[in-house]
Amino acid sequence: MNRRVGIGTIALAAGLATMVARAQGVQADLNKEVVGNTPVVFEPMMGTWVVAQDGADKVIKVDGAAYKAAQTGAGRALLENARKFYGTSNEELMDNAKQFAVFPIAVLKTVDSFSDGKVSMKFKTIAGDADRASGILFNVKPNGDWLTIRYNDTEHNIVLWEFHNGIRRSVRRGREGEWMLDRAAWHEMVLTINGAQLRTEVDGKLALEYTLGTEPGPGRNGAPPNPDLIPANNSVLRPPVAGKVGLWSKSDSVSYFKDFVVTPAK
Repeated sequence: MNRRVGIGTIALAAGLATMVARAQGVQADLNKEVVGNTPVVFEPMMGTWVVAQDGADKVIKVDGAAYKAAQTGAGRALLENARKFYGTSNEELMDNAKQFAVFPIAVLKTVDSFSDGKVSMKFKTIAGDADRASGILFNVKPNGDWLTIRYNDTEHNIVLWEFHNGIRRSVRRGREGEWMLDRAAWHEMVLTINGAQLRTEVDGKLALEYTLGTEPGPGRNGAPPNPDLIPANNSVLRPPVAGKVGLWSKSDSVSYFKDFVVTPAK
């Protein structure tokens, strides 16, 4: 065989394989992971992330037990009092208390930057006293800013959050109390990004839509909007999406994740 032809054939095959991989998406393969160890395919940035076994499947587990054990007596009392007065809708109070302001995140190593397409994963709520939260992390910037779309099993809602200058803020909320998901079952979350358009579905049902670059409405009681929610002041809220992706959780949540797939737009 002609050497040039052979090299050209190999290059063409490699190019076709790359195109197929891009079309099919990049899946976080857990088959070679070791149960009980820190995952290899994900890079834990905060929190405790380990490989666990769920039936026949290897899964990624975020273990909030270490966070829970570290809480002070005053912190536990704050949570208990918040529940007495506000029921389960105490996220704002908890976020203002530094001992609860922790967000375990793990970044997928095999995707350097993601913009348009889909990110999907399956999650199962296992446990958590302060929180039971599971989400997709995306648009992670080098300075540590990020976006996440998450399900919260204590509030039964789905919310888009942004993290900027060390503070997390709500960007768009789905309808409160609508998502009563079965904790014993796996659920699928799909985030679709098309330029500035964000769309989230859970178990095939539309949960939330948002357009990056949208100017925020007024604050409480007609107050001016928070300056950090104005896209001109916050790059994570401006299109296009361009950053790393991964898994997100909150405080003492214990959740399982599997079938994490990143599929770029064709």
